Amino acid sequence: MDEVSLGLDSLNGKTARRSTIVVGVDGSPSSEAAVQWAAEECHRRDARVVLVHVRQPVLGSVMTVEHRRYRALALTDTVGRLWQQVSTLRSKAVDAVGRVGDGSPSDFLIEASQTADLLVIGAEGEGQHRGLLLGEVAQRCVRDAACPVVIIPAPGGPVAA
Repeated sequence: MDEVSLGLDSLNGKTARRSTIVVGVDGSPSSEAAVQWAAEECHRRDARVVLVHVRQPVLGSVMTVEHRRYRALALTDTVGRLWQQVSTLRSKAVDAVGRVGDGSPSDFLIEASQTADLLVIGAEGEGQHRGLLLGEVAQRCVRDAACPVVIIPAPGGPVAA
């Protein structure tokens, strides 16, 4: 996870550790609110924000040609949306990078929390249990992350399933 590695800055001749805020993004309203909250926090802390989108693995042992095409298009869309978010943050003078990974979102975010100062995630995601007060990924991250976790609700409250 190169993007999550900590940057070093000089402070009075000493090497100082730059804060890193990792944000889980999945396109849900609470995820979008988490990105905005983290951007504001980055300004307060003079920190770097790392936007992380994790694609869950395909279930099943055989991928059809059509499924591979869909998966390639989905990756292109995901990277495009993530780059757009990073570019928007950079235009607002936020030190931002993006990272796309494959696997379990909670595992990936918990791993990223090992080198982060703060993990920010939306209260609910786009998964199969959308609409719960606190999604599965958020619950697991709160329980297992190595750094403090901030949970951001969807604007206007929970979305009905």
